[in-house]
Amino acid sequence: MSEAAHSTESSAGGPPQADGRAAAARIAGLPALELGALLALAALIFFFHLGRYGLWEPDEARYAEIAREMLAMRDFVVPHLNYIAYVEKPPLLYWLTAFSFSALGPTEFAARIWVAIAALLGVLATYVFTLRTFGRGHALLAGAILATAPLYSVMAQVLTTDMLLTALVTVAMFSFYLHWSEGGRWCWLFYAAMGLAILAKGPVGAVLPIISAMVFLAWQKNLGAVRRFHLIPGLALTLAIAAPWFIVITIREPGFFDFYFIGEHFRRALEPDYSHGGPFWYYLPVVFVGLLPYSMLVPFLTWRALPPNPARRFCVATAVVIFALFSFAGAKLVPYILPAMPPLAVLIADGIMSCAYPERTVRGPLRSPDSRILMEAGPLLGLLGAAAFIAGVAAPSMRTHYAMLAQPAIFAAGATLTLGGIVVAAAFYSRRTNAGLAALVLAVASTLLVFSYARILVEPERSYASLSRVVAQRAPDATLICYHRYVQALPFYTRRRVIVVGGLTELRFGAQRTPDRHDWFFTTDAELMRLWQRPGNAVLVIDAADLLRLQERLEPFTVIAAEGRKRAILKTREPIASN
Repeated sequence: MSEAAHSTESSAGGPPQADGRAAAARIAGLPALELGALLALAALIFFFHLGRYGLWEPDEARYAEIAREMLAMRDFVVPHLNYIAYVEKPPLLYWLTAFSFSALGPTEFAARIWVAIAALLGVLATYVFTLRTFGRGHALLAGAILATAPLYSVMAQVLTTDMLLTALVTVAMFSFYLHWSEGGRWCWLFYAAMGLAILAKGPVGAVLPIISAMVFLAWQKNLGAVRRFHLIPGLALTLAIAAPWFIVITIREPGFFDFYFIGEHFRRALEPDYSHGGPFWYYLPVVFVGLLPYSMLVPFLTWRALPPNPARRFCVATAVVIFALFSFAGAKLVPYILPAMPPLAVLIADGIMSCAYPERTVRGPLRSPDSRILMEAGPLLGLLGAAAFIAGVAAPSMRTHYAMLAQPAIFAAGATLTLGGIVVAAAFYSRRTNAGLAALVLAVASTLLVFSYARILVEPERSYASLSRVVAQRAPDATLICYHRYVQALPFYTRRRVIVVGGLTELRFGAQRTPDRHDWFFTTDAELMRLWQRPGNAVLVIDAADLLRLQERLEPFTVIAAEGRKRAILKTREPIASN
């Protein structure tokens, strides 16, 4: 809407008939400078000190090590973790990370680079979709909201499969709508993106776009439009991309089908106690906090009587479907809701633009723009700044150590929000709408950059990178043992396999099937002591409390690395051989 040609819905809910020449003109007139500025801002946020801090436990170190072992073992079909099969996730992220390791070396930056690139792809897809369905102003704001949404920007620097899935699902969903509204070749991008999304995180990569699409078409009373999507060849393309790996690994790894499809999908979705349970309303605060401060603006927006636009309805349908599916699922984790962020960013941008530029959106007589309706954005930023100051002051009394470690970044974020709130309020009060919106986005972006230093400050609590580097340097040939915790970072930074004493957790599938499991996996303290008494150098990575309990039985040893509760001890003398 606004700058774009207005779409209309028929009473039957049919798709708007796009003018091919008008669509081509929109592409030809793509505002390269605006898009460049948006992508530059997003890249600054996503790549800011991307490789300056160690890989966090457990996910980042796990996925990086799987990619490293792919290169080391030259096995790009069966993912391995600690040199045993690890089949909880499909391989697309591992393949990409292995490629960046081969080009850049096995560094933190190389490990995270594809996640940041995927986040950029999501912003680009959101911009292009909004440009073609609403107009330039909407597109720029929607992309900026997505890039500066706290949940999205934080996960753009975390090595997990969630951002890659989100980017590909976003491309698939928006391509579906553009094919429905414009025709052309968008449907092939829809099917290809779904195939890649399945390779990123499994069947959910197709479930989310397909259900969202069907709900939208049903809402439009236009289910017959499915015939225009080349369904059979399109799904064949999706399967051609995704199916080969699943077929090969099912043949190579007995038990994969039951473990992956039954356990990791049906049981995880239907059984609350299977993994990461949570209440039905779990994602309500996640979405609210994940979209701050924009989510605080929503109740204040007037949501004026906008001209009908099926793209708005499509975004509502996709956001509601994603939210509902993950809310009903038994397993819940914060990043799961990420695919809802792009359509929500479009909807919030639409609401803000309707208030900022009412003469462009409201039918009937034009009215003078009065962006003072958005003036509350300034006080809301100030309120968040005050909350940050209070959190910083209260940090020493909080139960978590994270708050105290991150205290300087919390205070800096509070100051940035407060100053930004003053600038935003002044701009909107003086009816400088463009300046107000730009100040709002830049204030949030600056806060994210400032607060991102918290990652470095809390690294001792969330990463074994420093300890693992010391072990690699001081005991390059020692046997490595982890006690009651498989330290994901230890094999990555030492480039060696480790012995695990205690619960197998995510290693269970591979450990039960590897022929040398009796050499690498143990359960009892007695077995630990027998390992410790073997000839040769050995390093034990253990929590401080466990070390205190077992100290007398492990002596003599030298603590070669200590950080927080983490300890790495080196056996300091050879045991006396018994006759």
